[in-house]
Amino acid sequence: MAADKRSIIELPEFNLESIIMKLPLKSLISCFSVSQSLFNLIKPDSNFAQMLFAASESALMIYSPLRLRFHLIDMNSDTNPPFSELVEIKPSFNLSPLHGFEVTHSCNGLVLLENWNMVDEIHRCVVCNPVTGEYIMLPETNILSRNVRCAFSYCPVTNRFNIFRGFHRMYRFGPDYNSDPDLDFRDDSDDSVPAYSEDDTMGEYLPWGSDAWEPIVTLPFCPRSIYSPCYLNYATHWLCADENVHDLIVSFNFLTVQFGKIPGPAHMTKAHARSPDKVNMVLHDGFLSIFDNHTTETEFEVWTMKEYGVAGSWTRAFVIDTTAWGVYGRDFSFTPVFCRNNGEVVMVCGKGYLLFHDLVTKKGRVIFHPTLQLPSKAMAHIPSLMPLKDVVRDTNMEVLNVTPRFVDPCLNPRNYLSLCKRYYEL
Repeated sequence: MAADKRSIIELPEFNLESIIMKLPLKSLISCFSVSQSLFNLIKPDSNFAQMLFAASESALMIYSPLRLRFHLIDMNSDTNPPFSELVEIKPSFNLSPLHGFEVTHSCNGLVLLENWNMVDEIHRCVVCNPVTGEYIMLPETNILSRNVRCAFSYCPVTNRFNIFRGFHRMYRFGPDYNSDPDLDFRDDSDDSVPAYSEDDTMGEYLPWGSDAWEPIVTLPFCPRSIYSPCYLNYATHWLCADENVHDLIVSFNFLTVQFGKIPGPAHMTKAHARSPDKVNMVLHDGFLSIFDNHTTETEFEVWTMKEYGVAGSWTRAFVIDTTAWGVYGRDFSFTPVFCRNNGEVVMVCGKGYLLFHDLVTKKGRVIFHPTLQLPSKAMAHIPSLMPLKDVVRDTNMEVLNVTPRFVDPCLNPRNYLSLCKRYYEL
């Protein structure tokens, strides 16, 4: 066969996989319809899906609950485009059948969605792969709850996903009920009154594949006082504003099913913890790191815990001068989302700015994005082609499916980013 008529399919499989793995996600998914050979190579239950996931870096995922749509932003696309060039957000997924659920966590290619029914005080969870459009409904709990906070974890030791939820326990009392309110009493009548005590907190833990949540009698912190979850050493960590907890950081370990506490930097008080728009925690280079914009409003002080759990190991590793960005101040509150492998920290602003800042070189770029209207969320997410049936194997969980629809960017101008400016901090 003439060289100019050869097909890419004729390449050795190893070379073909190497080429396809470099494609943007939307182009990669388009390969499913090119030929049967390509489909067999990259289909979700193939080894390619696992190889692709292992080689992939986290992307920035922006979730718009009002539209039930995910936007995945490629961190490597056109790192230095001209000012007039637009950078597409690829791809966009629509999961309309999950109306009423909001994305709260991303872990190992999957996302956790939660639904709060404030009338019935019922909390529901769904685990979903937004790329494949597959999802599973987790077992419901019989306990009425309010102020729920969840943690979603993948443990490589057990090769299982696990979920923790902490909350205030709710009760419903009829108008003539005068007994001890501490009793576990539920009245489902139309005129029942919901109530809860700030001191009555508890948790539940769902081992993957289980048909029921396992109770955790009490929590060492108020569930609504924790924020900025960060996963490290088989545990989810939160910054904690609860005045009854002396330490700045609390944690839940999924291996030991135990809570822990870690002191923050010496200068940080509960006033810092009560500023979720100014103080946040992410992983940097494998260490717990706190980005502090509360102490000095024109700077982010980046404090890193060099030895896990050791109070004296907190070090001020970086200082970010926000005035170099050209967008800062009271109306431009930036929140760090995650740190990339190349040393950049990715930050978002509700006003519609995405910031990519290199902590070492102090250079970066500010990109404009349409306003992130609440309750929109931004988080790190590694897209995965692996099917959910592999995750729920040997369990009674049923895999459901909604066909993911890729939105044509030409039909929706909100699917674009425009380069706003580059900055250099000297």
